[in-house]
Amino acid sequence: MATIGLRDLYRAPITIGTSGAEEYGTPVRMAKAISAELSVDVAEAILYADDGADEVVKEFVSGEITLNVNDLLPADLAALLGQKQDTDKVVYGSDSDEAPYTAIGFRAKKAGGTYKYIWLYKVKFAIPDENYTTKGDSIEFTTPEIVGQFIKRSDGLWKAEHVAEPTNSVAAAWFTSVREPNNAGG
Repeated sequence: MATIGLRDLYRAPITIGTSGAEEYGTPVRMAKAISAELSVDVAEAILYADDGADEVVKEFVSGEITLNVNDLLPADLAALLGQKQDTDKVVYGSDSDEAPYTAIGFRAKKAGGTYKYIWLYKVKFAIPDENYTTKGDSIEFTTPEIVGQFIKRSDGLWKAEHVAEPTNSVAAAWFTSVREPNNAGG
């Protein structure tokens, strides 16, 4: 079923625990989402035997997310790009900035009152392009886009996805922490 909306964009910081696995901080709500475009790169191999295709293997390699939002606040830019923010809330970009990996979550409305909930587990963003235009006779909005590359984490997972009504217990807790497998499904 197609999606008919997008909302509730969150980011969560990542640290590496003593076991070497990714650990997530508390999710923080970001700007209002306008669009989120995901593209995935897949490695593919075909094994030929007895003069024909015998086996096909397709594996996730990486992906790209392009977020278009109503505004990129300085605190979000600092968190996503590894920039420094001073006590006056001024953000400074420098040549020593190192963008950290961040988890990104959002939900997309579907027909029938359900939503598709998504967490991308390990995203690194690039410095966004900026466009400024003078005001003319008509009003024209300019909204920022930021592009990130997402990869799989140390256990091979790269995404969590769930479809449910907002009152569902999993959906209701989706943005309180980054969703981890509960291992009940094997």
